[in-house]
Amino acid sequence: MKKVISVLLAALMLFSAATVAFAARELAPMIKVDEQTGAQTLKFNADGKFKILQINDTQDTDSMHKRTEEFIRAAVAEVKPDLVVIPGDVCNDIFLGANAKRVKQCLRNLGSLLSELKVPFAYTPGNHDHDKDEMVSPAEQMAVFEEFAYNIHNEGSDPGSYNIPIMSSDGSRMALNVYMIDSQNKDGLANGYTGCTPETTAWYVQKSNELKELNGGKPVPSVVYQHVPVWQIYECLEKVDKKEANNAIFSLNDYEWYKEVEDKMYTDENRMIKKDNYIGEAPCSEVFDTKSGEYEAWLQQGDVMGGFFAHDHVNHFMMQTKDGIILGYNGGTGFAAYGRGSHRSMRVYTFDENDVENFTIDSVYYDDLTGHSFKFYPSDIMSTAIFGDVLRFLFRLVFITPWKGSR
Repeated sequence: MKKVISVLLAALMLFSAATVAFAARELAPMIKVDEQTGAQTLKFNADGKFKILQINDTQDTDSMHKRTEEFIRAAVAEVKPDLVVIPGDVCNDIFLGANAKRVKQCLRNLGSLLSELKVPFAYTPGNHDHDKDEMVSPAEQMAVFEEFAYNIHNEGSDPGSYNIPIMSSDGSRMALNVYMIDSQNKDGLANGYTGCTPETTAWYVQKSNELKELNGGKPVPSVVYQHVPVWQIYECLEKVDKKEANNAIFSLNDYEWYKEVEDKMYTDENRMIKKDNYIGEAPCSEVFDTKSGEYEAWLQQGDVMGGFFAHDHVNHFMMQTKDGIILGYNGGTGFAAYGRGSHRSMRVYTFDENDVENFTIDSVYYDDLTGHSFKFYPSDIMSTAIFGDVLRFLFRLVFITPWKGSR
């Protein structure tokens, strides 16, 4: 009798295991699971190329803006990306009547669109997504995207911080690594943002070392995508007196005026053409006295080639730090939030598996893809860059400073 019971129990356990395996999330055909690490991976195409398309700051409610949808469809058709990265602010800051159901629908709309277009995508939250944490936690946000076979998400230090290995075209080695990092929110700070947590920085160092070991002791060339920029983005700016504010931008990080240092902008013609660089507002970065240690960890590990950000919708530029790391923005993509009229954008990063370090950076714009051109859109009135213009006007009025023109 005991033997019969044992056999029945064993059969039940096998059935349960099979049921769990059957219930596991279906993955798109191009997403594989590495047998050694268990990580979801992608790989370079047969021609040795891999394209990443950066979409950010769509900032919708539970109804996707029609122009934003039009832009995404046109960009995916034009670029044919192998991966779409979404470094945050899928949800709008002005989300009247927001609740858990509506926030999830906002996320689901974007996931559904990208899945319909059959392109793998990865997400990490922005500050306005974190504004909804009490309704839908970061783990629950990730779970919404994981409803879709084309979402790629690995275990990391927190739901929004993880890495995606990109294998060579023959699958024999890791040719590229993508870090998606959660840069958190203000968390009570008056100026700037917290940046990624020290725990996430520690996780990054550990993961970087693990990948290095798997790569025969060599750092795996990596790129980082996150919402809020590291403070080192300010290396391309210099502080000026308010009397020079006519050609400067006002920073809410320290309430100072800054202007562009032209020779610090990244203009390598192989990656970026100069006319594509545009600074419309002072970077609203992590706080200047941040304890995240993120950038310093990149230097220590020697694997991060570039860090790419969102958040400041009228910034669209690339710069290179004194340490040789490329930092840069994609301007806002969506029409439900402020931006640059019809010149809303997405970034395109193209990698060659035989020369990964010399990747190219390009842009696609709404007006170029659709033929619709206008300098101003109603949501642009919400631009934080307007604050600097208001200050300039007040300074002129009060101090009668003889500035000519305006930015």
